[in-house]
Amino acid sequence: MRIRRWICLILLLALLTGTVAAAGNGQVPYAIRVNRAMNTVTIYARDRAGEYELPVKAMICSTARKGYVTPLGTFTLKEHRSPWRLMLDGTYGQYATCFKGNYLFHSVCYSDDSHDAMVRESYNDLGEAASMGCIRLETADAKWIYDHCPAGTQVTIYDDPEEPGPLGKPAPTVEEIPEEGYCGWDPTDPAPGNPWRDAEITKLELSDKQLKLAAGDIAKLAATAEPATAAVLWSSSDPEVARVDSQGKITALKAGTAEITARGMKGVSAVCKVQVVGELLPFTDLQPGAWYYGEVRRALEQGLFQGTSASEFSPQGAMTRAMVVQVLYNLEGKPDAPEDDPFTDVAEEAWYRDAVVWAAEEGIVTGTSETRFAPNRAMTRQELAAVLWRYAGSPEAAGDLSAFTDGDQAADYAQTALIWMTEQGLM
Repeated sequence: MRIRRWICLILLLALLTGTVAAAGNGQVPYAIRVNRAMNTVTIYARDRAGEYELPVKAMICSTARKGYVTPLGTFTLKEHRSPWRLMLDGTYGQYATCFKGNYLFHSVCYSDDSHDAMVRESYNDLGEAASMGCIRLETADAKWIYDHCPAGTQVTIYDDPEEPGPLGKPAPTVEEIPEEGYCGWDPTDPAPGNPWRDAEITKLELSDKQLKLAAGDIAKLAATAEPATAAVLWSSSDPEVARVDSQGKITALKAGTAEITARGMKGVSAVCKVQVVGELLPFTDLQPGAWYYGEVRRALEQGLFQGTSASEFSPQGAMTRAMVVQVLYNLEGKPDAPEDDPFTDVAEEAWYRDAVVWAAEEGIVTGTSETRFAPNRAMTRQELAAVLWRYAGSPEAAGDLSAFTDGDQAADYAQTALIWMTEQGLM
C-alpha cells in the first residue's frame, strides 16, 4: 500500500494545472481580473516578487447581456467614482468606479438613489450575463473596489469558459431573493438599517469551533441557522492570517490566530478560532488554497521534488522524463547507481544521471531507442503509467480500455499498465 500511496502523490504532482499570470505596475495594492465568460471577478495582491499573482478575493458579477458588450482587454481604474451613479437605463448603482469611458464597476441596480430601492431581479441575475456592459456586483463587493482600489489599478477582462479563476466562482450571499418578504435591500449593503442584518435568526452554529491549519491550506465551515433561509455573513478578525469567503471557505495565509465569525441578527453569531502554523511555501507561483498546495508541501518535505528555481515551482510545467525518474530515485533514498550509462544523451555530470541509470538497470524505464533516453522530453500519460506500473512491480491486470473512446490508441507496451492504473483508480 505504501507504493500505491506514493504513486498517488506522484501522479497528482505530475498532473498539476496552474494559474494565469499577468504583471502589474507595482504602484497600487491590487489588480482586478474579470472572467467575462464566467461572470467572476478575482482580486490579486502582489507576491514577494512584486507581481500581482496572489488571489485574495473572488466576487460574483454580471457582465453584458445579449445586445450589449463588456469590452475585453486591459484597462486602469480612473479617478472618477461616486457613491451613487445614474445609469443609462435610468436605474442607479452604488459605489460606481470607472475603468473605461462609461464602463463601470458598480452595485446591482436600484430604481432610485435609495438603499431600500434595489431591483430584486438584478440581484437574482448575479452570475449571469445581465448588464448593459458595466460590471455589476453585490453592493459590498462594489464598495470594496471603491474603497481599496485607487486610480491606476489594472483591470484585465478576459474570457475563460472552463475556469472561473483560482478562487472559484462564489455564490451570491443569498441564493435567490423571493418576491415574498422582499425588503428592497441588497443583503450585503453595509449601510445602517439594512433589515437583512435584523433577520430573526434564533440559532446559529458552526461545524467547527476550533481549527488548526498549515499556511496555504483551506477548510470549509458550515453554518446551521434557524430559520435555514436566513442570510449568514462571514468575516475574519485578521484576514492576513486567515481569510474567509462568503460561503465559509477559509484560506490560511500566515502563522497566527484569527477568529472567523458567522453572524445573522443583532447579537446572534458563532465563532471559530483558527490557528495557522508554519509558513507559505517559498515559491511565488503557488497559490495559497490551491487544490494541490498540501500535496506539494508534503512532496517537498519528503525531498521528492524541488523547485525549478529558488522562487518558482512551475505548477503548470510539464514533467519531463528525467524529472519523473528523479522523483522515484529520491523516493528510494538515492541508491548507488551503476557505473555504466547506456544512453548517449545522458551526460555524466547531469543532475538526473544517477536516477536514469538506476531506473534503467531496475527495468523501471526504457529509452526512446537503444542509445537515447530523451531526458528533457515531456513524459506522456501512457509513459507515466508504464513507469509507475513497473515501479509497482508490474502487477497483473484484467480487463481492457474499451470504456475510453481512444483506448485503442494506447501503445502495446502501455496496455497492461493503463488497465492496472485505471482499475486501481490512479488514472
